[in-house]
Amino acid sequence: MIALIDVVSRLVGDVGRFVDLFLNDLILGAGDPISALLVVIGQVLLVGALAAFGYAAIGALLQEIGVTLPSLGGRGPAE
Repeated sequence: MIALIDVVSRLVGDVGRFVDLFLNDLILGAGDPISALLVVIGQVLLVGALAAFGYAAIGALLQEIGVTLPSLGGRGPAE
């Protein structure tokens, strides 16, 4: 149990260090605008995929209690 607490506290404590590494070393320190552009494009793709998966997961959970969200495309419900 103590090992789990140590891991979580280290992860939370290193968030600031990770942000500093990404900003100063990768984006600003590289001196290459292509690197910054690739990081931004990767983050946009990641957020888009996460949003689509979240919408599908929340829609599945809400459908279990009788709430139907609008479909984002595809065939829709079978009749």
